[in-house]
Amino acid sequence: MAISNTLDLVTSLPKLIGRQALQPLRLALRQPLAHPSTQRDMAKMVDDAISSKIRAGFTHRFITLMFVTVGDRVFCRRYSYGEPSWYSAFQSDSKGQIKLDKTIVNIEARIPHDLDDVISAVDDAYAAKLKQYGASFMLDGAVETRAQESTIELLLADSSATET
Repeated sequence: MAISNTLDLVTSLPKLIGRQALQPLRLALRQPLAHPSTQRDMAKMVDDAISSKIRAGFTHRFITLMFVTVGDRVFCRRYSYGEPSWYSAFQSDSKGQIKLDKTIVNIEARIPHDLDDVISAVDDAYAAKLKQYGASFMLDGAVETRAQESTIELLLADSSATET
């Protein structure tokens, strides 16, 4: 590990630990978010959410995953490459849900049609969000080739959403 990476880790880790320790309290005090009616609304919810989770289909468990936005578009990537996975499940059926704080939103997941054009903007969004979280030391994994190749775009589904 290079010296600059070690310094990033030493300076970022306390922020990340503090953020994770306070997250359950912050989430408990938060009211459910309004259901999005447009893709723009969903992107704003993603940006404002304390907690973000995803599930393929409607019966699997939710797993924690970081989402990023580029304009009104919402993206996510794999950070674990074992199978079976949420990523492979979405390859066979694009329907699923995301949970933003206490609000569940029905989505459709797809590989972006313009992945080559949008990949650098998605990388930049990951860099900004990881810096915000105090986890810049995780950036190499978030923008490595296999992560980039697993980029999924999340689209607001036509069907209604629910809250928990």
